[in-house]
Amino acid sequence: MRPRALLLDFGGVVTTDFYAAIRTFCASQNLADNAIEHVLATRPEVRARLADAERGRITQHEFEETLGGALGIPGRGIIARIGAYLKPYPPVLDLVARARHQGIRTGVLSNSWGSGDYNVYDAYDLERHFDTIVISDQVGTSKPDTAIYQLAADRLGVDPLECIFADDTAAYLAPARDLGMTVVHFAEPETGIAEIIARLGLSNPGT
Repeated sequence: MRPRALLLDFGGVVTTDFYAAIRTFCASQNLADNAIEHVLATRPEVRARLADAERGRITQHEFEETLGGALGIPGRGIIARIGAYLKPYPPVLDLVARARHQGIRTGVLSNSWGSGDYNVYDAYDLERHFDTIVISDQVGTSKPDTAIYQLAADRLGVDPLECIFADDTAAYLAPARDLGMTVVHFAEPETGIAEIIARLGLSNPGT
């Protein structure tokens, strides 16, 4: 079935490298560059609080206090300080524009780090670039719950079988694949973009 929609993760796909931003923040705090990743991998209570923030059950600040405590640094403003190291990734936005020009529906599917004073999405004008935007804390569910992928497909007006989904986190691809989506692991941007172009069958610009 020919794809009719392109669904993208936000951090690390629409933006520059998300994990690099986390590591840069950690280094700025004189922490090991993998400190946040280590805490999330080894402290179930921190991971559980992140899941609660992603689903809108607690605020961004409540999660920051938990994360800061686990890291041994002040919590307030952690998310904003990480977000400051993220920038839009123009090649992906160019790809999205090409896809829309050729009739492909486009969407963002993102796990947030909770709602609060800082909104990482504000600087990206997503409504101008995408047909639908699904943010986890706004809908009460998050990746890898199958429901959020189905919701995104429904909002795009397509069957999951007609959708390509790209994410830089490999663990979030399996549920999309199980629904029938074509998945792209966006681990290396140039390779990921080339794979999406090929799978969408996009013609060259100007043709």
